[in-house]
Order: sequence, then C-alpha cells, then structure tokens
Amino acid sequence: MSHKQTGMTLIEMVIALAVIGILTGYAVPNYQTFKHNKMMTTEINRLISSLYFARNQSIILGHHVILCPSQSLTSCDASSQWHKGWLVFRDDNQNKKLDNNEIVLTTEQAMQGTLQAVASVYRQKIRYDRLGASPGTNLSIRFCDFRGAEFAKAIIVNNVGRPRVADTGHC
Repeated sequence: MSHKQTGMTLIEMVIALAVIGILTGYAVPNYQTFKHNKMMTTEINRLISSLYFARNQSIILGHHVILCPSQSLTSCDASSQWHKGWLVFRDDNQNKKLDNNEIVLTTEQAMQGTLQAVASVYRQKIRYDRLGASPGTNLSIRFCDFRGAEFAKAIIVNNVGRPRVADTGHC
C-alpha cells in the first residue's frame, strides 16, 4: 500500500511567498493613496454641504447667514483655519459676529487626520445675503495634507455663492 503525500515543497512555498510579497509591495502604496484621497474628498464634501446649508438657510430665513472657522464652536475664530471646525449662524444685525441673541444653525467638528484647510487671511468668513449670494472677493479654501501640492485641492466660492472644487497645484 502506498501513501501519496500532498503538500507544498519548500521551493513552491518560497515562490508563493515571493509572489505575495511582490503583490503586497504594489498594493499597499496604492491603498494608502486611495485612503488619503478618500479622507480629503470626505472632508471637502462635508464643508461643501455646510456651504449649501448656509446658502439655503439665508434664502429660506430671509436673513444674512455667516459660515466661519471655529475651534470652540461657540464663536468665530480670528483665523482662516477651517480644519479646526466651523459654525453657521444667522447674523441678524449684519455685524459678521455671533452675538448672544443670534441663532447658531449648525456646527461641525475638526477635520480628521493631518488634513489642513486654510483660506486667505483676507476673507476668513463666508457671508450669504438674503438672496443666497456671497458678495466680495472669491473665497478659496485650500486643502493640503502631508503629500504636498501634487494632491492639493481647493473649494472656491464665487460671488453668486456657489462652491466648486478645483486642483490648486500648491499648498
């Protein structure tokens, strides 16, 4: 009676491990890029949702609405660092500041990871008037992470109040 043994030889096992190693070497960097692109897209979409919300509320309520960076989520920061969080409020007296009697419509927590979203120091807040327009200069909020300018994106809000996403080429 003969027993036929099945299994892998040492050479077959080494070849299989080498193939797995090579495939993993190609897959891991691509997965990391995919993961970071997805995180940036998610955070861009979250801020764009807040922009549309603020614009719609200005039209529905018939009041000026402000969207501004806020780390504390209780007042606007004197910075243009949107990655630390932001808030949307109804600006009844049109002074572009959150006063005690004004209503906070929504707040958003800080962005995830090492992502940074920074606007120009010349336009730190977004004001929507009763018609949903955002008068003044265009606002650009640049999104960058540790990968540098090659992967940078920006949200640009025009005077009509509509946001769009663009590749910036710089951080």
